[in-house]
Amino acid sequence: MSEKSRVAKATVRDERILQALEEAEDEHGSLADAVRHAITATYGEDTNDAGLNDTGLPVKAREAHGKLVELTGVGGRLELDTAESLLANHLNIAKEAVRRTVIHELKKANAIVVHQGIHSVSVVVGRLDGEDVEPREPPTASAAPATGSGEARKRLEELSNAEVAR
Repeated sequence: MSEKSRVAKATVRDERILQALEEAEDEHGSLADAVRHAITATYGEDTNDAGLNDTGLPVKAREAHGKLVELTGVGGRLELDTAESLLANHLNIAKEAVRRTVIHELKKANAIVVHQGIHSVSVVVGRLDGEDVEPREPPTASAAPATGSGEARKRLEELSNAEVAR
């Protein structure tokens, strides 16, 4: 494939096509990616350039999954709100579009599981092949009191017993 590129500009007034473009923009994360996908799917010969691979996921969803795996590993958890913020930043799309563009696509492909906990909603990262993954539990705070070196404890006792000059 050559490195040659061109920029094209077109005005669309047909309501049906405008609606389809808006839906494609949500699916692909940007209008430019949606138009590239449509052109490649219509005129291109290589289906991998159309924004889909053998998993059937859009490019943005595949990139998002890669980032989630990088952050947590397969089976790792991340709060949904945090995942949306990180992915919006990484993919350069609006945070509000992440759920429609990425989360729903990955969930449909069983590449992630959205887990509703008592206090939070988290994303459990799975595999792109859709196989079930045993989620790892997030690290929790220990119930035992934290104990440090004896020096710190002695200094704290010394400070707590010190008299304040007035």
